[in-house]
Amino acid sequence: MDTSLRYRRMIKLGALISTAGVAMLILFGLILLLFPVTKICEGNCNYLSSAPEYLRQMINPLFLFISLILISSGVFFIRIGNRQLYRSL
Repeated sequence: MDTSLRYRRMIKLGALISTAGVAMLILFGLILLLFPVTKICEGNCNYLSSAPEYLRQMINPLFLFISLILISSGVFFIRIGNRQLYRSL
């Protein structure tokens, strides 16, 4: 396999990974905008989303963390692929 082809595939893979992360981040923002979070204080404050149950699972820090990790790893693959591609020319 040609090395430049391998690095180009790595760049495309990074673009796909970061696109998936951006889509997850946009979905997270849309859910927050469409279904606002209410604050319930009875001595101890709790935050409750008005989203349906299946969307409420996405409103947590882990979902946001995974989307940010996907974006950063995709950008990492793109940068490493570009660096190695131009180094091999």
